[in-house]
Amino acid sequence: HWFAATRLKKGASLIDTVAIVCLTMCWWDKRAADHGRNGFMAARISMVAVLLGLAHSIYEILLDDSSNKVRSLSLGRLNHFELLAFRLMVFLVIVTGPSAASTAVLIAVECAALKLMSLDNTRVNSTTALVMAALWKLSIRTAFYGTSHHCSFNQLQFSAAFVATTEFQFHIAGFSLFMNTFGWEAIGSVLVLLYSRARGNADSGGRTTIWEWFVYFQATEMLSSCISVSMMRRHLMVWAIFAPRFMFAAVWTTLCLLLWIIDLLHNLIKECKSKRERVYKGTD
Repeated sequence: HWFAATRLKKGASLIDTVAIVCLTMCWWDKRAADHGRNGFMAARISMVAVLLGLAHSIYEILLDDSSNKVRSLSLGRLNHFELLAFRLMVFLVIVTGPSAASTAVLIAVECAALKLMSLDNTRVNSTTALVMAALWKLSIRTAFYGTSHHCSFNQLQFSAAFVATTEFQFHIAGFSLFMNTFGWEAIGSVLVLLYSRARGNADSGGRTTIWEWFVYFQATEMLSSCISVSMMRRHLMVWAIFAPRFMFAAVWTTLCLLLWIIDLLHNLIKECKSKRERVYKGTD
């Protein structure tokens, strides 16, 4: 079992290395003077490697979840989720382009610093949770605007649909464009939820968590967008400025709401399992 686990970890590291090397070759070919070198093959290999890495991360999470009797968010499970987020970030860099490389490094450093601050429960209070949620929200918005995105339909990076091919394929192109536009929001929100729950396991007090403040900020942003688009509905630039901003806020709120529902269902299932175990112990 130890040899099998070691080989699996080495294979996962090899997959990540192949994905990054092929991504580098893809960018090199696309910037070459020879127009016959389009870098499509290297991009496809890199995407396949990332998908294999994501499958490996999901397998590790499910395996650890089924074998771990303690259903709290342990450090090992947290590392599996972090590796999954890193591989998703590599996919975002693939569909965004070379301009996202420096921003991805910056965001990785920011997430590492915010992780240390989020998991530090030496001075746990509502004010600290409020500040941490605000920092996470600003970091996620920095990733969005730092990769040349804007809340405008004519600023969508349609080139993300043609990273690995010149032919239009509806589902693949739509998924690539969605991840290119909203992937940073999804990854950042998942990390906020994970670190907030990991911190909540160590804090038994009934204080407001980072995730709850984060959801509050997102709901406030959605409410502000609704108010602004309602007040400016007769404005000349309503379809150029206010309506697109409302649509982007709606998608961001939907992602946050989905995570909130998943977290709620997870807590309900965990509570039901704990009650069932207490009943079994009582009958014994």
